Amino acid sequence: MIIVKTASNAGAILNPVAFESMNIAGTTVTANFATVDSGDTPTRDSLVVNCTAGKEHAVANDLLQLIRSERTVTLDDVNDDFAGISDVTSLSVTLNGVPVVKRFHVIEPATSTLSAADSGAIVIVNDAVALKLPTPAVGLEYTFVLDAAMGGSGATITSTTDGSTAEELFFGSIDVANSALPVADKDVLTFAASTATEGDFIECKCVSSVITGNNPTWFVNGVGDATGAITVG
Repeated sequence: MIIVKTASNAGAILNPVAFESMNIAGTTVTANFATVDSGDTPTRDSLVVNCTAGKEHAVANDLLQLIRSERTVTLDDVNDDFAGISDVTSLSVTLNGVPVVKRFHVIEPATSTLSAADSGAIVIVNDAVALKLPTPAVGLEYTFVLDAAMGGSGATITSTTDGSTAEELFFGSIDVANSALPVADKDVLTFAASTATEGDFIECKCVSSVITGNNPTWFVNGVGDATGAITVG
């Protein structure tokens, strides 16, 4: 068990067996643990570790080894005792946070920014929608699917730094009419108006939290049946 002490009379206990994922953003390392709240709704508890700049990956590795050991340890933010993990500056715990999706779920959004809670979704894309991916976090993934032929407006998927500001973070390859369409340093994927057809799809998987332009952050692949069904820009 991981006993987390955040104040003299506050803290939490996390079960390492429930460890699910870990992501790094800036100087923060977040370890996620699957759980179930009192309403039987799948949720996620998170251990948030702040660390010295430049030491994020070392801290993440040490924390991962500690979790995998399944030892009973105490991470004490009050007395700065972090069970031998160096370069930790502080920590906190979030209980019953972002919902955990055990398989997949289906959403059909209007023009909007997707959220981290939508991760794992099959996103039904309609004509004339402009979808934006959220702030990159390793492990986020979305599958965009047409359940009908695209109308006269088309639809777009944009990679962003913060859910709003477009940045060229896409890389990968999409099969369009049985030919590979390379994707490198792009920020917009388009289901083309009056060309994309039912069953065309694009998968976007976040493999990096770096938001600098031209970084390979969102890996993409997909299939467009007709010539020009999917374009990149």
